[in-house]
Amino acid sequence: MKSSLFLLMLALVARISAQYSVTLDTAIQRSILIEHNKERKLLKIPNLTWNEEIAAYAEEWALQLAKEDNSIHHRSGDNYGENISWISVMPDDFSEGVTMWNEEKVYFKYKPIGNDWAKAGHYTQVIWRNTTQVGCGCAVSKSGAFFFVCNYDPPGNYIGQKPY
Repeated sequence: MKSSLFLLMLALVARISAQYSVTLDTAIQRSILIEHNKERKLLKIPNLTWNEEIAAYAEEWALQLAKEDNSIHHRSGDNYGENISWISVMPDDFSEGVTMWNEEKVYFKYKPIGNDWAKAGHYTQVIWRNTTQVGCGCAVSKSGAFFFVCNYDPPGNYIGQKPY
């Protein structure tokens, strides 16, 4: 009995002191998709669909960022579009990251993507017409920070092109 209790305590301490991935069940995936597709619907752009392979890829990067636990940065040499958010604590609603990206809409001006795209770049990836699939992953760092990554296929935000 004492050894079982010790192992349980050890597992709990390991969980608290290490970063970990957060599983996105179908309800969470659905809420993330709804938040993405809300903006697309307003623009009469076809809905994104969820892709498990892309979600696993996004989760891998979220976990890497959680291990580093000091900043967010994009994966280099990527074949997917990518949006990343960092929140100081795990939110109740994981689609909050997408909501933050959609709020960049106020900075968006319909024109070809140029060197000034950074203020609305997350939003333009969400609404990029040619993008058809999304997958997202989450992880929590040792400090409790929540890393949320979504990858998009095909990617968007091509300089010189309009999003739709």
